[in-house]
Amino acid sequence: MDKTTIHMVPEPRKSELVKATYGIIGAMIEVYKNLGAGMPEYIYQEALLTELQANGFIAHKELEYHPFYKGNPLNAYLKMDLVVETPIGNVIVECKALSALTEREHYQTFGYMRGTGWPVAILVNFGASPRAQIERFYNDNNTIAVF
Repeated sequence: MDKTTIHMVPEPRKSELVKATYGIIGAMIEVYKNLGAGMPEYIYQEALLTELQANGFIAHKELEYHPFYKGNPLNAYLKMDLVVETPIGNVIVECKALSALTEREHYQTFGYMRGTGWPVAILVNFGASPRAQIERFYNDNNTIAVF
């Protein structure tokens, strides 16, 4: 697999993305404050869905999306942990419960972004300690940027 180069998002786009994802990240922090590290991934997914919905977000768990190949939809589908509707569009949320993130988790998240065409994703690792590891990504014409 080719290495993906990570870039920084320029202002003012960064401000817009930060604002749109602020509440989602707040919900992730709240889940971690209440559950800490050590739970299975599916527990964090369910808790995060509950927290997001309690904060007024429209969120979908394990949303199935059929990507396109050469203009035709595939029968196969991507299944993302959570998808949150925001003013800037759908935000992919990928939850992990690992001691540390690796390239594998990054490539999985980047694949979801490319496969759906949705430009924003948040990768959260609830298994990290002493705090959850949260990474935000923006896909701008197949150039992945961190913000």
